[in-house]
Amino acid sequence: MATNRRILTVTRLSNGDINIDYDPQSSPHVFFDTNVVIGLNAEAIDALNRLKSEQKFIYRYSLLNFVELASHMGDEPDSRTPNPFKKYQSAFKKIASLCDPRPLPSAETVFMKAVGLYHFLSPKWIANESEIAGTLKGFVQVNDLAELKRAGFSPEYYKKLREFDGEWFLDFVAKAKEIGGLPDGSDSWANWLGHFYSYLVFRASSTRKTLSSLGRGEQKRAIKFFEGPGGKMFLTHFKYLLVKTIRDQRHEDSNDFYDMLQLLLLRDSNRLFVTDDRPFHQYYAGAEHHRVVPWKMFKKSALSL
Repeated sequence: MATNRRILTVTRLSNGDINIDYDPQSSPHVFFDTNVVIGLNAEAIDALNRLKSEQKFIYRYSLLNFVELASHMGDEPDSRTPNPFKKYQSAFKKIASLCDPRPLPSAETVFMKAVGLYHFLSPKWIANESEIAGTLKGFVQVNDLAELKRAGFSPEYYKKLREFDGEWFLDFVAKAKEIGGLPDGSDSWANWLGHFYSYLVFRASSTRKTLSSLGRGEQKRAIKFFEGPGGKMFLTHFKYLLVKTIRDQRHEDSNDFYDMLQLLLLRDSNRLFVTDDRPFHQYYAGAEHHRVVPWKMFKKSALSL
């Protein structure tokens, strides 16, 4: 049945401010960059709760939040972080107190379902909402890392997963730099992009499928995904990073891949992503697609209530 719901948009104004417009009958789901969660203090949490009450926002957490935080719980102490377990457990406590207990679907689930390949999705990318919520509750309740490990949780698994993804991503960026020039519509760049799309399918299916092994209709859907909500932001962001890396010698960061994956969650047109990571705000993909808000502005709005 057709609806007249106003879609969520984020418009950049000439004075540097932003305008978030949404249908008050359809509360936006807001998710945060992991560094925002880590940095939340009591004042910010109180302000976010007031904003949630007045604007009816629904705060969510992503599986990427979960993976990033979990991967650091077993880190070795150093001068900057003398107690890694407590630091990252504190972030999980903030999520538990602030966010809806249901995690957002994984970026891999969003992608594979949107292009009709959900049946090829590896089980490790399919979030059992009650299971993840239960695990998060366990993280909040344990007293130390040893107790967490006795319960069967391994931070090393998530750390290795991130390291593998990071190494692949840096290798892919290195191959892009070998092409020469900046990303454009040439055959060389089109082939490179096809390999990139293929890896996303390969990774989400746990090596069972590549773009070339799909049927022609499936291939077209996979490629077309990157023209619509979520996919366009993902591709625009990646191309922006490539230009900065190739032209401006920006240092490649293995964590860029996980940062980008969060943009796939914007496939749902009623989701809003909040981050202060500068690259997300140094280009603009349009009001309907660029539903990414600087944390400083979001927090200022909340504190003003």
